[in-house]
Amino acid sequence: MEIEDQVKYVEITYRGIFQKRLAKYIAEGIVYTAREMGKPAVSFGRYGDSPERNGVPAKYYVGIGNGISEEDLIGYSTRVEPDLVDVIVVLDDTLLKGVESWAWQGVQPINLKLKPNGTMIVTSLKRIDELAKMVPKKEFNWTLGVIKTEPSFSGLWAFKDDLTMEKVWGAIAKLRPDIIDLDHLIKYVSKKSNADKRISAIKETYTSVEYRTIVKNEGIDFLYNPPRLLTWQEMLEGTVIPAVPRGKRNEQFKRGTTKFERPTVDFDTCIKCRLCWIYCPDECFDETPDGYYDIAYDYCVGCGICAEVCPVKDCIVMVDESMFTDYRRPYEMWKENRVKYKEWLNKVRQARKERVYVPGLGR
Repeated sequence: MEIEDQVKYVEITYRGIFQKRLAKYIAEGIVYTAREMGKPAVSFGRYGDSPERNGVPAKYYVGIGNGISEEDLIGYSTRVEPDLVDVIVVLDDTLLKGVESWAWQGVQPINLKLKPNGTMIVTSLKRIDELAKMVPKKEFNWTLGVIKTEPSFSGLWAFKDDLTMEKVWGAIAKLRPDIIDLDHLIKYVSKKSNADKRISAIKETYTSVEYRTIVKNEGIDFLYNPPRLLTWQEMLEGTVIPAVPRGKRNEQFKRGTTKFERPTVDFDTCIKCRLCWIYCPDECFDETPDGYYDIAYDYCVGCGICAEVCPVKDCIVMVDESMFTDYRRPYEMWKENRVKYKEWLNKVRQARKERVYVPGLGR
């Protein structure tokens, strides 16, 4: 038997910084439960070229062996990421739009690595049929599961112990008992503090998780072409790569689908101070002929720095990304019809999110 046939992988996709400890603890619980079942298991994070700043997608993995030693499992798992995975856990439903947590691979479909007949579990308040319309098509049948809960966000590297990890474990035990089963999961959790409350959350999700088969070619078309890297023969002398011209952006580095919230701008109150343009790490702001600053949403990752540095109250406000289906620029809309733009602005800001508190930012 080939070694890849003796290993099953769980991929946990999360919002960098705000969910890092959550993803780590979910992975840890899967590892210990698998070991309760007598299986070798190991967890590891995926190295990313981008820092896990506000909300940037990132991944954790769990490898579970069957018929191989833990040493062989660790050796087989020492790579950037698995080629294929059996289960994908998505800790925020806006990640279904695409994932890019590292610079050179491009925006990937959320289920790119999923095996035939694999399982994807999403935390979301949306109906399962709504989510089914958002997922990229696959050439095989697979299972979509939904845990009815709000995304769990904390501040920086902190952990919000709101039973999300227990809900995820319960859903996996229900849909993929070959990964972890309920009895051994409860045995593991019974050793933790507040065990009764945690076990109750596991059992509740085990019985209530929604799921259905996504059939072959159901979902949306998601065109994914990984950016082609220059070979050494194509580089300049000294293996130098041409830089992006100053004031320009890399056309292969559009990560706009990966954000969970986006900035909205009230141009009527803008004082043209340039701070958003100066501080944006991704250079998403373009100066307009009349001195305002427009946003290229297809490059914006929703980090919220522009909203933090803007000195005018409610000039730049972060709102829920799941409301939007396009990347039309706000300045264009404002210039076209200021009255309608103001109405639109008030409407989308009704879904204003209470941003995660990050100490040290003066809020």
